[in-house]
This record gives sequence, structure tokens and C-alpha cells, in this order.
Amino acid sequence: MVWCHLAFAENRKLHFPLLADFEPKGAVSKAYGVYDEEVGESKRALFVIDKEGKIAWSYLSPVAVNPGADGILDALEKLSKK
Repeated sequence: MVWCHLAFAENRKLHFPLLADFEPKGAVSKAYGVYDEEVGESKRALFVIDKEGKIAWSYLSPVAVNPGADGILDALEKLSKK
């Protein structure tokens, strides 16, 4: 996942860290309430966290659907205008 996030951040000229929930397995997704215990993996969820550490935007994608990045980019644009 690291290489994917690096490529995405570079392509979009993002200057902040991106997070993937890898080890310890599911720790972050459990904290955000999007870990599927039955399947043993994170659901496809996206979050934008503001400067104060609060969730500014979130999206839970339907199973087997790639949520894409459009919502994240829109949320970031709105946050940058505040």
C-alpha cells in the first residue's frame, strides 16, 4: 500500500500523510468502526481528518465497489477554503 499512496500523493500533489490500516491488523479501522469482524478485514471506508483531528468527511463504500478519490478531493478543497 505504501507505494500506491506515494504515487497517488505525488500525482495529486498532496502534502500530507495518507494512512492504510495494515499492522497491527485492523487497529485503525476498528477505532473508526469500519472493521468487519466476520470477514477479518477493513471495509472500504474513506476519511478526511481536519487539523483538529476530527473527521471532516467520511464515506463507507458498498462491498466490492472501489470508492475512488473524488469525494476525498472535494472534501479537501472545501477544507482548504475554510
